[in-house]
Amino acid sequence: MPAFSKKLVVAGCCALAALGAAGFVFRNLALWLVVADPLPASLDAIFTFAGETHRLVYSKELFTQYKQARWLISYPSKKIAVPLGKGGLDTAKITVVDTCKNTHSEAAFITQWAASAAAGNAACSPAHPLAVGLVSTPFHMRRIRTEIRKRASCSACRFFYLPVPFERYGVTRQVYQNWWLSKPLRQAVILEFEKYLYYLFT
Repeated sequence: MPAFSKKLVVAGCCALAALGAAGFVFRNLALWLVVADPLPASLDAIFTFAGETHRLVYSKELFTQYKQARWLISYPSKKIAVPLGKGGLDTAKITVVDTCKNTHSEAAFITQWAASAAAGNAACSPAHPLAVGLVSTPFHMRRIRTEIRKRASCSACRFFYLPVPFERYGVTRQVYQNWWLSKPLRQAVILEFEKYLYYLFT
């Protein structure tokens, strides 16, 4: 076979491999954005990223389940203080943070808070770290993990990624696997992937 023909064959094979890889990434993009840890045996704190109501409802359930945990909420305090007080919750263990503007500032806040809390707790160590659960929507979690890893430097802290379960949004895992077939889901996935890339390189 002439050298030129061999080059064409190699180039064609490379193009097909690249096309196949791109197709695989595209098909699995929605689930790739999701980062989820199993619920840990205990949590010292729960941090809720600002957003829709499902995050608050799920965080409230976790707060009720993990009796020793503090609950930190990124939310406008005027909108949430009264509902929390009426909900029969131990508001002495709840902190509403209304100074965060975006995921950048939320990640900065919770990593700083965790480092300070671990430093002030003699029981915390690399072997027994302060356990912090992070709650947001499933698609948001990979971007959150990227931001946390940029900032987390405390060896006595451990972060758990605890997204709101899929079914709370009225969809199944199969729907997420075929995300491009649903216009609203397609728009959400593409927008979140664009945000992920922006946060990754800034």
